[in-house]
Amino acid sequence: MEYGDEIVRRVRELAPSLAERAREAEDARRLPDATIADLAASGLFGMLVPKRFGGAELGFEPMAAACRAIGAACASTGWLSVIYTLHNWMVALFPEQAQEEVWAERPYALIPCVLAPTGTAEPVDGGHRVTGRWSWGSGSMHADHAMVMGLVTVDGAIEPRLFLLPRADVTVHDVWHTSGMRGTGSNDIEVADAFVPAHRSVPMAALTEGRSPGSRVHEAPLYRTPLVPVFALTSAAPVLGVAEGVLALFAERMRSRRMAYSGERQRDLMSAQIRLATATADLAAARLLLEDAVRDVTEATAAGDAAGLPRRARTRLVAAHVAATSRRVVNELCGAAGASTQFADSPFQRAQRDVNTISGHVVFDPDAAYALYGRIELGMDPGPVVLV
Repeated sequence: MEYGDEIVRRVRELAPSLAERAREAEDARRLPDATIADLAASGLFGMLVPKRFGGAELGFEPMAAACRAIGAACASTGWLSVIYTLHNWMVALFPEQAQEEVWAERPYALIPCVLAPTGTAEPVDGGHRVTGRWSWGSGSMHADHAMVMGLVTVDGAIEPRLFLLPRADVTVHDVWHTSGMRGTGSNDIEVADAFVPAHRSVPMAALTEGRSPGSRVHEAPLYRTPLVPVFALTSAAPVLGVAEGVLALFAERMRSRRMAYSGERQRDLMSAQIRLATATADLAAARLLLEDAVRDVTEATAAGDAAGLPRRARTRLVAAHVAATSRRVVNELCGAAGASTQFADSPFQRAQRDVNTISGHVVFDPDAAYALYGRIELGMDPGPVVLV
């Protein structure tokens, strides 16, 4: 068994424990420390870390499979699995000195990252001074570092740059009071005039085009992959996992559930059989679409052909479509599962709130993603500021 498959096996074995802790995570609005420890021990967080720093240097395919399996047990845990694993890969895109500092003590770090450019950075001798406040800092409650996007103005031109800061330079504001995805602890992150040395920042353009400083340090194609396709596709994996988890729960429930008044078993109703079959087909198709897109990006990167706009736009299309399909299936199955699934201790209602919340993420906006793909496919200008 290859190591990537072994990590997937390990996280699947953790699934029952993660599901049991889902209510605890929701109530605390952060993942339990035991969950962080279990995921770290599985090898998940170091999957994409270069071997020279003690990581496994695996690909995005086993990483997406692992995070999908975790999402089936707990949406918040699945989302943070992507956050913490992918952001370690992003550290590998920074200059070598930053990597040495972050991974000095262990081959992974716990890093929230906000790509929205709601901060500013002033060039100074040796680096930048960064100021700003960013929302949606998923994983902030266990963070030992943070990454934020700031706008730098040089000679009248504006350049978005990603900055990597130690936790001591960051203030976390406890604002994450939401109906869904409560366990992600996606609080606001604030930085007040912190100095960030030059080796801890990277131009966003270098990340989106797969030509980061780290791509010149590490030979593996993994570190030449454009950022947005990877972020979009791997983020969709736990969302799909949530729907697959609900499908399994629905199938189990309908075997024994009797309908009110009629007393019929739900399994004997053709309507329930059709819902089960339709959801199965829809999610299988979504899984194949996602796996194909991840494989395509991986192969294109190895061939030096991953940075083109059409391919990058397709990944946004796939991610949004997978998330929309997952959301629709979850809502339909929860509606067919009966009113008793809306009790606070039911995993159905939690999954429904979670998938409806995470579907609001900008990367899953179907209108924007579909329009973006259509414009680029038709040879039109996608616009000056797009996430692609």
